Amino acid sequence: MKYNLEYGYGLKALVERLFGRDAWLDVKHSTSVSKWRKYCNKILSAIQLAAKSNVLVSDDDWFDELDHIVEHGRKRLASSKTTEEMFAALASSLGEISFHQLGRCPNHSASKNVTLRHSSRWKLNQFRSVQYVQSKTQILFKQAHNNELKTGRGTARHAP
Repeated sequence: MKYNLEYGYGLKALVERLFGRDAWLDVKHSTSVSKWRKYCNKILSAIQLAAKSNVLVSDDDWFDELDHIVEHGRKRLASSKTTEEMFAALASSLGEISFHQLGRCPNHSASKNVTLRHSSRWKLNQFRSVQYVQSKTQILFKQAHNNELKTGRGTARHAP
């Protein structure tokens, strides 16, 4: 990893957003593989905890599959020897988690070529469907948050 602030800035900003200013200062100029491994693992743990805290309705298999993806991600991180390998391991785990949250992670590895033109290939609700709902209180909170951002009284960077 290059020793400069710009390299990996998006991930550094995510670390700050998730874990606070001290974490940002910890990774700001860090090239330490062990330090980055710690924060990459912490990101996976935060996702796992957030899912258990926020997914109110799901089958047990969904949580078991999420745990499996996170554990596989931790193994990838443990075997990474450079920060570049570690960031690739984290990115692949986050991609799998994202698709899992949409229903399931597709497996087109047996296909010769998969395009984005056929939406039927990307319908992921064979096992479960995803539904986002908002209570009246959540809608009001979101509106107040958006108004704060528009008036400059709040910042997206430090939003809850």
